[in-house]
Amino acid sequence: MEIQLEPLSKNQRSQVRALWRKKGRETARQFLVETPKAIAEFLAAGWPLVRLYGVEGGPMSDHPKVHIIPPRDLAEISGQEHPQGILAIFGQHDLPISSHQGWAMVLDRVQDPGNVGTLLRLADWFGVDYVAMPPGTVDAFNPKVVQSSMGSLARVPLVFEEPEKLLTRFQQEGRSLYVADLGGQDPLHLPRKAPAVLVLGNEGQGPSEEWLHAATHILSIPRAELSQTESLNVGTAGAIALYACMGLPSTIV
Repeated sequence: MEIQLEPLSKNQRSQVRALWRKKGRETARQFLVETPKAIAEFLAAGWPLVRLYGVEGGPMSDHPKVHIIPPRDLAEISGQEHPQGILAIFGQHDLPISSHQGWAMVLDRVQDPGNVGTLLRLADWFGVDYVAMPPGTVDAFNPKVVQSSMGSLARVPLVFEEPEKLLTRFQQEGRSLYVADLGGQDPLHLPRKAPAVLVLGNEGQGPSEEWLHAATHILSIPRAELSQTESLNVGTAGAIALYACMGLPSTIV
């Protein structure tokens, strides 16, 4: 049976292009996902599929809702240098927070989409209760964040609130506040008892004074005595801190 190609209309092109911009995503409450694995993750997690574009013989070309379009059209709307033959539009929705007894995480004005995607993947790996993203942090549905999270965005509950409301939330949930910054204590020397929250700050400036002032503990990743490296990438620091806080037993009773 010959497959009928459906060239993209001008309106469809405009719809996809709008979703590459934050304002377009906020207005439509939709976002883009590319790569078969990431799309499968969002589908499995129950996110509402709005539109699915693919090429003949490509990944998911047998999906009942796929619209087969010419490869040239897909390349035009894709954000990847080498498109993988599939692009999906999903509707945004809020994931329920199933636990308030473990660790949460705050991304304080983290700007790089790759870093945010990595940290969402780490949150998924370590099973944090939720990730809070106050104003100033890059949009969670930025295509580069979606791509670098490698599907973890589909499973991690997000909270979008001002720092003041977040601090009230943490107090109500009985969470201790651990802020990662230079000049703090080795996390292995801290109690690290849940429920708690880990705050990771801006790549260049670190955490804001508001978080530092409210902190229960300031933690720092120990550096070798002769090391001249000034700081760690926030994704790397986040991985070490999460493991130290969640994956190792406390040395303090």
